[in-house]
Amino acid sequence: MGHNPRFRLWRNEDWRGYCPTIGDMARRGWSLTARCATCDLKMEVRIEVVVRAKGSGWSPWGKTARCRRLHCPGRMHLRGYSPRAGEHVDI
Repeated sequence: MGHNPRFRLWRNEDWRGYCPTIGDMARRGWSLTARCATCDLKMEVRIEVVVRAKGSGWSPWGKTARCRRLHCPGRMHLRGYSPRAGEHVDI
């Protein structure tokens, strides 16, 4: 499973249609990481916590969150990994 060459040709719109919500990402076994563009802090995102807080219909596409590091004014951006495709995707 995974590493299907057709996924390398997909654009963000294709990925967004394939997995539009956080619930879809959880069902498909995606893993998420968040990275701050200012201080380069990287964190694992626990999808089940996000589902509990936001609901399974919430869409993370195009959204950012404030950085979790003390006194950092930066924003964290999400990156997903699709195990079926074997690809990382900027969310």
